[in-house]
Amino acid sequence: MDSKTGESSSSAQASADALYCKWGIWNPVLPSKTDTTFPLKKGKITLFSDFFKFCNFRLAITKFCKLVLDHYPIHISQLHPFGLVKLRQFEFAYIALGHIPRLIVFRAFFVLVWKSPFFYLQQEGHRCREMGPKDKVTDDGPLKDAYMANALYTRLCGCPFECTVIHEGALVMAGMSLLWRDIKLYPSFQRDDEGEWSLFDFVDPPPHATLKVADRMIGEQEPDVLKIHLEQFLLPVVSANPAAYVSHPSPSGVSSVSAAEAK
Repeated sequence: MDSKTGESSSSAQASADALYCKWGIWNPVLPSKTDTTFPLKKGKITLFSDFFKFCNFRLAITKFCKLVLDHYPIHISQLHPFGLVKLRQFEFAYIALGHIPRLIVFRAFFVLVWKSPFFYLQQEGHRCREMGPKDKVTDDGPLKDAYMANALYTRLCGCPFECTVIHEGALVMAGMSLLWRDIKLYPSFQRDDEGEWSLFDFVDPPPHATLKVADRMIGEQEPDVLKIHLEQFLLPVVSANPAAYVSHPSPSGVSSVSAAEAK
């Protein structure tokens, strides 16, 4: 191996290690040149870095995310980041309005469409997804009577919003992330005019208002912010200690795990 190749390899590993630490990715293994996105070896999944950077995606995944993937059914590796960001944005908006996300309302807004080599979620277009030349599965969507009277559907229709990267503390408060730096702190936000910044303001910000982070210490009788949302996640083992799911691996730890699994 020449020096340039070695430097390039070290730089790539350092970049990967930083990614693992930032997003709390468990036991990662970089794909080899012969690996395919889908299908994969048993017990393995493919996650794209854009999922974490731009789609507000976190591990562990939420039960609603799995509900959507199971409904169609598709593998997360088959969903384009543009589709995943819509799924996550819908989930956050529904929770921000004080309700549990519902699959039937999600399907009223989005249709799954196949555009090789990925699936996309789009708001308009033909309700058909092609799995292959001879295999078509229609996605007709729910009947209008099933969702038109839903108050949350009406609210979301009346207040459209753009997809955006949501503050980590807001994702934690919504029960969509376990990546929180200190369970003794409670995420809190204010506007620069001292008004309250609600969760929904993250997707539909008020005009001429600036967000101010104002995290506070939790009270003696308050549960930590991660523990109260654990049931919303699909966890391998339900633990009373949320830190078990959010501890970031050190770069050296990631390297050793990856090397061991590669063997």
